[in-house]
Amino acid sequence: MTRARHLLADDSGSATLVTVGFSVALASLLLVMVHAYSQVRDQQLARTAADLAAVAGAWAHSWGEPACATAREFAEANGAKLVDCRLDKESGDVTVTTGVGTREAAARAGPI
Repeated sequence: MTRARHLLADDSGSATLVTVGFSVALASLLLVMVHAYSQVRDQQLARTAADLAAVAGAWAHSWGEPACATAREFAEANGAKLVDCRLDKESGDVTVTTGVGTREAAARAGPI
């Protein structure tokens, strides 16, 4: 009976459990941070691609070239897909998506 009480009171291995728990918590936090970073980065890439496509389209239109085709080229060169392109007297508006269509951004350039 004394041996059984001694085994129950023994705390050997508790440091291993604490270390494993800390490691799991740290790994979980790291995964959350990586996911948040990728979301912010993807949104910024979409905004940049939209801005560049809008400016390129406006510039092309001012030179008499096809604005939406130029905007599409610039969007694709920046890893995005042109979803919408509209021109009016004052400005050009573009909308792009990045990745698998998860991030969308719009931009306006003008006056044209």
